[in-house]
Amino acid sequence: MITTAVRGVVVTALTTTLALLPTLAQAEGKDKDNDIERVELTGVSRLVKSPPRIREGGSWTTHLELYKTEKTKTNEERTRHVGDGESDCSAVKVERRYVTAQCTRTLRLKEGTLTLSDMITSRPGERVTAKTAIIGGTGHYRSAYGDGYITLDGRHVHLELNVDE
Repeated sequence: MITTAVRGVVVTALTTTLALLPTLAQAEGKDKDNDIERVELTGVSRLVKSPPRIREGGSWTTHLELYKTEKTKTNEERTRHVGDGESDCSAVKVERRYVTAQCTRTLRLKEGTLTLSDMITSRPGERVTAKTAIIGGTGHYRSAYGDGYITLDGRHVHLELNVDE
């Protein structure tokens, strides 16, 4: 037979545990490891080193100036220079006027670097959007992974990245 004192301790312990469970669950949802940082950048090509005619196995490098557009307190858009980067690409397949390229991109930002990898099939000169993977980083992004989208449009590159750390 359970005594009144033991019953009181058990009821108090159970009540405290049930009262704290929602708080513990909320704390886990706000854990730093679950935060995803959204990074949106626009790159402008300043130099492209590519062969005159792209063939399978051919490679090229594109140097980028990176910009970020932000809203000010007065709701005006402001674009500022945030870093630079490079894209190193190799043609995996060339068929008719389409090129499939494997690219590794390095984005050097004030907070650190991000390294991306993607494979894009495009027709030179035409706008194309594809998935890209975040495969590493340094500094603030030292344990970064995630994915996003890259849009190539002439000399402009638009990146929408979901960086998980």
